[in-house]
Amino acid sequence: MYELKRLATEFNFVEKRAKAPVVSKLFVDLVDKNGRISEVMLVGKFMLKTDPFAVFGMMPRAWKLFRRGRMPIVPHRIKGVKELEKSAGIVSDVSGLHAGTRKVEAA
Repeated sequence: MYELKRLATEFNFVEKRAKAPVVSKLFVDLVDKNGRISEVMLVGKFMLKTDPFAVFGMMPRAWKLFRRGRMPIVPHRIKGVKELEKSAGIVSDVSGLHAGTRKVEAA
């Protein structure tokens, strides 16, 4: 079932208002870039892509979290993001999942 969802998203066979493919793509992009997920970046980008005006409703809560040090603005990158990218590409090639979507550098 997950493979069908992935294929539907990849070939744009999803409803225009569907939010799950947006979250999935943003999640994968953030992990590929930083090696980990940043909730602030994920939620911020998701809201801007789906409902930009909803950001205003979240501002009071976001301000409280930021003041208490619970919401970092800058995402932290892990060491070895290139190695993670390389291993993810190898696993993708072997398993057939997400074939051709990840870059694999020559060793």
